[in-house]
Amino acid sequence: MTQSLHEIADRVYPDTQHTRKPSSYLDTYQSLLAPFQGRPISLLELGVHSGHSLLLWREFLPEARITGLDLRDPPENITGLDNVSYICGRQEDSAVLDATSAEHGPFDLIVDDASHVGRLTKASYLRLISHLKPGGLYIFEDIAASTKLPDWPDFAPMTKAPDDGDRFPSYDTGMIGALKQLVDQVAVGSNVIESLVFFPSMAVLKKVGGT
Repeated sequence: MTQSLHEIADRVYPDTQHTRKPSSYLDTYQSLLAPFQGRPISLLELGVHSGHSLLLWREFLPEARITGLDLRDPPENITGLDNVSYICGRQEDSAVLDATSAEHGPFDLIVDDASHVGRLTKASYLRLISHLKPGGLYIFEDIAASTKLPDWPDFAPMTKAPDDGDRFPSYDTGMIGALKQLVDQVAVGSNVIESLVFFPSMAVLKKVGGT
């Protein structure tokens, strides 16, 4: 019987590892990824830091081909694993993303756990969405970083400006701002996005197509 993501996380993440995905994320992923279990899918994660998240995906999706991209040198804990590849590069580097997609794509799942900076997240999305399979999921993590962390590169306080007639002011900075541009596309009937669903500090985009 396949173990839950919580059980796998307890095993693959050391107690001192601060990059462990929060419990609420694991609950969301448990539901989202269940339909992909037992299938030879391709998963790309942007931002893997210690490499433990790649071990998490590898155990929960044992038939998957998993690729991680990060600025750091490859973590030792993933070196030599036959179904895990590692790319050293920046998430907004179009040449790196194109080469990664050509070698390892197209992808069924793309997880952005990289900079959590709106403009960089948008750059990755615009380059990678064409390499996401129809019906595939593009998952954005830590989307509220710019609202909570004053030292974050695109931080701005979340204020509540009053409505002005037919205009409804809203937070438009950082990753939330970038995602709201995608909301516009969904609202008018994008030919790329089937749905965009929000969870606490996460957003999940499903691409049009698939079964």
